[in-house]
Amino acid sequence: MPYINVKLVKQQVSKAQKELIISGIMDIVVNRMGRNPDLTVITLDEIEDTNWFISGKPVSKNPTTHGKCCCIEIKISKGTSDREEMAEVIDEGKALVKRILGSNELTNYFVINELNPDSWGFDGISMTVRNKLEQK
Repeated sequence: MPYINVKLVKQQVSKAQKELIISGIMDIVVNRMGRNPDLTVITLDEIEDTNWFISGKPVSKNPTTHGKCCCIEIKISKGTSDREEMAEVIDEGKALVKRILGSNELTNYFVINELNPDSWGFDGISMTVRNKLEQK
């Protein structure tokens, strides 16, 4: 059950680009990580350009920002993906963002957080308990 959060700078990205990013991330998570699309959640946050800072300056006033900014974070249960798989997912995610938004590798981030299965879940049941229930 991955939980994915995509953060973009408001008004930098078109509706079509947002849809391409969401469908591309879903494709990576389902086909590369083998996750169930019915249990995959993606949220998209649009941040005002005055609230996204690089080098301590808002993107709107930062001359070193060339291009569109993006941060994608995937939360998964610890131990459900190995290092190689996570590295491939990060590479594919960065390539996806570059293809859709253009090259801006210095200010685009792709993060995979592995969470302890006891500390998260859904429907009031932790992933540890859910896994035990599914094994019965």
